[in-house]
Amino acid sequence: MLHVDPQEQQQVSSPHETALKSQFFELSMDLFCILNMAGRIETANPALTAILSAHSDQFIQHPFIEFVHEEDRSTVPDALSDLESIDTPISFVCRFRGFDETVRWYLWTLYPRLSGLIHAVGKDITPYKEMEAKESERNIFAEALLDIVFAINSSLALDQVLERILSNIGKAVAYEYVSILLVEADEAEVVGMQNKSTATKGDELQGTRFAIQDDEYLRRMFHSHESIIVPELERPPAWMVTTDKLETGAFLGSPIVVEGNVIGFVCVFSSKKEFFTPLHAQQLITFANQAGIAINNARLYEQAQSVATLRERQRMAQELHDAVNQDLFAASTYADLLPKAIRNKPDIVAQYATRISTLIRGAVDQMRMILIELHPDTLTNTGLEMLIQQLCIVFSRKTGIPVDFKTNTQIVLNEQAQIVVYRIAQEGLHNIAKHARATHVKVSLLQSNHLLSLIIKDNGVGFDSNIIKEVQFGIRNMRERARSINADFCIKSESGQGTKIYLRTKNNDATKSNPPDDSR
Repeated sequence: MLHVDPQEQQQVSSPHETALKSQFFELSMDLFCILNMAGRIETANPALTAILSAHSDQFIQHPFIEFVHEEDRSTVPDALSDLESIDTPISFVCRFRGFDETVRWYLWTLYPRLSGLIHAVGKDITPYKEMEAKESERNIFAEALLDIVFAINSSLALDQVLERILSNIGKAVAYEYVSILLVEADEAEVVGMQNKSTATKGDELQGTRFAIQDDEYLRRMFHSHESIIVPELERPPAWMVTTDKLETGAFLGSPIVVEGNVIGFVCVFSSKKEFFTPLHAQQLITFANQAGIAINNARLYEQAQSVATLRERQRMAQELHDAVNQDLFAASTYADLLPKAIRNKPDIVAQYATRISTLIRGAVDQMRMILIELHPDTLTNTGLEMLIQQLCIVFSRKTGIPVDFKTNTQIVLNEQAQIVVYRIAQEGLHNIAKHARATHVKVSLLQSNHLLSLIIKDNGVGFDSNIIKEVQFGIRNMRERARSINADFCIKSESGQGTKIYLRTKNNDATKSNPPDDSR
């Protein structure tokens, strides 16, 4: 039997097979070329010739790597520079640059041949890469919108919201300069800027106002409620940069519309002419609309904070007047009477001195509580049992009503829960002092398993819950506070039977740090 070497057999082809291979090489839409061991192009099919140049002699014997996009050359396998080491097919993806500077993506596969040549086949995967890029852009844009939605659902200050918008707008549309302006009357105030070329925020224009009617682009967006694209500008608008340097490029702006009203503008500038497309404009509009909701919420939050601060100041001023001021006035009155008592009624001097001491201690306790409330860190970082015990001490000295305080825990809750429990205890004791006519009060702060309970009970006159409205005793406020931390709250009272306030919250939901183990 004749033995044929497989390598020699691989080289043997019939004339028909050779013709078919030649026809496939000539007619294929894929790119075909043959490389020598130096990585230079020996021959190429018409599909590759059409891409590389009009004439094959313009690229024959040129290195294959010359036509790979500069940014992709580092990703090409090392084997391309050492073709003799290739013993199995290898593949890689890169962009290929044509003679007309057109760039497309190709999947190249190199096949080793015994003849000392390498066959290279390139399949056009540009459509897949474009789909991949668009999917990536959509994901990045969705990520930016999610971050703005998070800002909408958070009680963020306006400056924090603006910072979040600036940090995410580049995910919606590329730019060199970006400005955020908010409308005040007939002017637009610059509230946020960024210059990517220098990585600065452009604070030099922060707070500067521009008349809307005097600026063509602001005026058009304000009245049309629509975005505008300017394909070519000699320089960015005055409210984007302070320099007079000519810097041609493209401009894209979108109004920020909330409930049918333009409350501001988001504008971007690119150094590339005719860069922005209707798709960019649509993305910026979507982004601006979400940003508008976040800005509006931040403004409402700031207004609510201002109102809450004003109310708190008024409450503290009232407490200073009702408690501290009255105690100090009474103490000063007794002090004025003391010299006369020493001369005329020595037997009551001790009584006057005791009364002065009691009034001053009461005023000091009141001032201590007010100072605690003026410093939120103290209120939220002090043990809850200590805060409520101090409330009971102040209440008892102010009203003369004894309070039995009982606790089995040392605990600091998270900020919101700590303030809620403290305020409910404060409101409950205030109601007793004002309405209950009680002679004894019991306050308990107890922890059992994962539950924390606050109980305030008095032996006062009570009330008929079917007749007394919630707002009369601040009950609605207490219920709303409890609801804000998902705590159970109830008030039980009957006429002549006193009142019991009961608050219970899950400890693991509210605890900031684990309570100490008393058993150790």
